[in-house]
Parts: sequence; structure tokens; C-alpha cells
Amino acid sequence: MNEFDDTHDDIEWVSKSEMKRDSHLLQAMGERLLGIKKSALAKFPLNDELLAAIEESKRIKSNEAMRRHLQYVGKIMRGSDIEGIQRELDRLDPSSELYLRVQNQAEYWREKLIKTDPAEAEWFETYPDTERQTFRNIVRAAKKEQPDDPAAPIAGGKNSKKLLKWIKEQLKK
Repeated sequence: MNEFDDTHDDIEWVSKSEMKRDSHLLQAMGERLLGIKKSALAKFPLNDELLAAIEESKRIKSNEAMRRHLQYVGKIMRGSDIEGIQRELDRLDPSSELYLRVQNQAEYWREKLIKTDPAEAEWFETYPDTERQTFRNIVRAAKKEQPDDPAAPIAGGKNSKKLLKWIKEQLKK
């Protein structure tokens, strides 16, 4: 038998500095979670312990206690779905690429639905779970708001904004 055992070659060593950086990133992510409304938190892949810690933070007043609590939240987050949480945070952050992509896709669909009739059939092929009657009513109302000139840009009326909001909700599902 060899003096050197090759079984330890698969171990990935992490420096203490890297562990601290990761810890601080999780704390910062946890701090962002603390500022989100409870209704929006329902979309996040959070475990019960993390939800309880977020609720607990609402009653903390002392800065030092909040700092320690954020460390605790970061510790709990180590066992959570970090990628899923980050994805949901990006959907809420206007400066993120994911938010802009969803925005642009919603604008594209709104313009297409208002300006072309076959777009509704394409929408239902792409998103078959859509409630058809509500969808058609919103699209029809948004079309009525638009100017008669087909080359004119989309008018931002009440129903057009409602259609955009509805499309964004559908894209987030």
C-alpha cells in the first residue's frame, strides 16, 4: 500500500477569505429579503426556518441586534436554494438583466397582440394555461384605445397598461 492516499484529491479546499465573502453575500441577500413584502415572499423558494427568521426581523429595533440577526439569516440561507432566491430577487430588481428581459418580452407581446390579429393564436400556443375570455377582453379593450394609424406607436392608455401588467404576470408563471 502506498504512503500517500489518493482519496483526498477530490476535496476542494476553500480559503477562509472566500468563506467570509460567501457569508457576506448571503447576509446581503438576506437583507434584501427582509425588505420584501410578505405577499411577494410567497414566490421565493424559502424554507420555514428562513421565513420565520424574516418575520422575526420585523420586531428587531437595535442596530447591533439586527447585525447579529442578519448573520443568523445568512447562516440559515446556506442550506437554501440560493439560485432560486437570487432569480426571484432579480425579477424584482429593475437594474437586473432578468427584469429587463421580462420587460422587453412583455412590451414585444403587447405590441404584437395589439397590432396583429394572429398574435392571439400564437399566444395561446405559447401559453396554453391562459384564461382565454379575460385575455381576449383585455386585448380588445387595448386595441380600442389605439389610434387608427397602424404606423403610430402604441398609446399608453389604461387598458394598454393593464394588458402589459397582465402579460408580465403571465410571463412570471
